[in-house]
Amino acid sequence: MSEIKIPSYWEELAEDVHQLKGVVMVVGASDTGKTTLAIYLAGELLKRRNRVSIVSADMGQCAFGPPAAISMAIPELIPEFPKNLPVHSMYFVGSTSPVGHLLQTVVGVKKLVDRSLQAGAEVVIVDTTGFVSGGAAWELKFHKIELTDARCIVALQRGRELEDILIPHERRTGCRLYRLPISEDTKVRSYEQRREYRRQRYQDYFRGAKDKSLPLSNIRLINPYDKALQRGEGDAFKRLLVGLNDDENFSTALGVIEDIDLTKGTIRLITPLEALSEVRLIRLGSIKIEEDWGDSYVRPLHTA
Repeated sequence: MSEIKIPSYWEELAEDVHQLKGVVMVVGASDTGKTTLAIYLAGELLKRRNRVSIVSADMGQCAFGPPAAISMAIPELIPEFPKNLPVHSMYFVGSTSPVGHLLQTVVGVKKLVDRSLQAGAEVVIVDTTGFVSGGAAWELKFHKIELTDARCIVALQRGRELEDILIPHERRTGCRLYRLPISEDTKVRSYEQRREYRRQRYQDYFRGAKDKSLPLSNIRLINPYDKALQRGEGDAFKRLLVGLNDDENFSTALGVIEDIDLTKGTIRLITPLEALSEVRLIRLGSIKIEEDWGDSYVRPLHTA
């Protein structure tokens, strides 16, 4: 944060949030400085002795944790590089975009906000995706705000591109709306830069991962792709990104499928998770991880 010139209205916002407490929803298009503001707020609130949670809900350009998942951290101190924040809890969405995954995204944010509050967080800062245009984006943001009962909505906009999202909340009891300009220090990233960021995040996450095997009888698949399995198409799952979830459907880790052997009744994957004893559910994602750790979307196998 030392390289960024902090505008006075950020300082005023931090003091307001300190007084209000509750859930803070940070919204804006891509490359508007949402993550930078979220991390700044967390640091300022920690200085004021608040217990703070950050929910990184931008699955494509995550502040911390792996892509394709929503991650939550409860920091004691804000590190110089937020991507190194230790993940407290994680919810696997299975995509780096909310498009086509609106339900998973809303449920994941809600569950992680609730878990933050249960863990004693006084302020929960939600860093959202840059998906803000069109009816689906409006519905997604509206229901995130409604379900989490956000006390503060912080909107970073260049003009009036967020107004369709903001107007319904202008007169909401117990909610404050902040329309802020974008910092002049904000950098715009290209598609290639965003893709490279994800590749590095996957590579970092799976560094040191090991090959593990699980009996299919011990777990249940979410999105089971029954038709593909019934046809014996185990190879179709190779390199598919999955969430290894506990009985509450929080992700203990992510994995990449190497093979599903229907004859032996096993699923083999690589994962950084040491012990698989808590894995009860495997959520199949919509992304395949390439050998160089790049990602690509796949057509859902159960619709084939």
